[in-house]
Amino acid sequence: MRVRPARGIEEQRRWDRLVAARHCLGFKGFYGRTRRHVAVIGGTRLALVGWQAGAFTLAVRDACLGWSSPRRYARLCLVANNSRFLVLDRVPNLASRVLGPSLRRLSQDMQALHGHPTQLRETFVDRSRFAGTCDRAANWRSLGFTGGYSRLPGGMPRWVPNGQPKEACVFDLSGAAPERLGDERLEEGAQTPRTEPPPAATLRGPWDVFDEVVDFRKPRGQRHGLACYVAIAVAARMARYRGASAFAEFACLLDDEQRGRRAFRSPSRGCRTVPTESTFRYIFSNLEPDALDEALRNWAHHGDGGPAAMDGKNVRGLSIHFT
Repeated sequence: MRVRPARGIEEQRRWDRLVAARHCLGFKGFYGRTRRHVAVIGGTRLALVGWQAGAFTLAVRDACLGWSSPRRYARLCLVANNSRFLVLDRVPNLASRVLGPSLRRLSQDMQALHGHPTQLRETFVDRSRFAGTCDRAANWRSLGFTGGYSRLPGGMPRWVPNGQPKEACVFDLSGAAPERLGDERLEEGAQTPRTEPPPAATLRGPWDVFDEVVDFRKPRGQRHGLACYVAIAVAARMARYRGASAFAEFACLLDDEQRGRRAFRSPSRGCRTVPTESTFRYIFSNLEPDALDEALRNWAHHGDGGPAAMDGKNVRGLSIHFT
């Protein structure tokens, strides 16, 4: 048996489908910097292991590492989270035998794909479902339990107690990760790179780009141009809203000055209105994905052809303006 990264987009999609269909938590995608591992023997898949960016806030881990908020922000890229682990075949001791090679090769795989290694691995064990036996067999160390909160879907981020704290476990291959990650003298190259925002003169406004998307609707009955819907949806997603109902909620929160822009004036009603949830659903159910992807790509690349960071991770305090 050997453990290797998933190869090519087709194998990655097959990995996603299997985990979505057979894992108890399902699967809707990863966030941050990821790696998918596959355990195979011959041409048979035995297990799937998924890694993504470390949890942004984890009190027991941050206390163990002595992380303040700025230090956590700078060094979180050195932590990988074992988000999914699916055993496809019933073989004795298979889980721990797969985790070992995956843990050992993860750092070099992240280095090859993302340009930096990992110092610490973390995972969460739901004790109401699992005993965590394979994690202990693979030498994971328990740090304690989480606070037991769940994020509510849609709209602004909101958390509610779920009554199910999970055990937070970490794996340190070198044995010196806490000291290294907590060291104030950690070399600059091992931290998350910072970039300065590009000059405003080199950026195109969202209306200029989104107006180029071909409107598939018939002219009769239109209250807002297609660029209006796309711009609101993009701004809402960057503010962590998700889904048509959340986009409509975000639109209702726009102030009079923002609604005063030309795209918010309804030709049929002769006044400033905001789009409704039903129209958001219709627009994004029928809009050609490639056309939207091209528009977003054109907006995200500034004058010299490089991408502009818009997610707030490299440039903190980034705000959205309707210009």
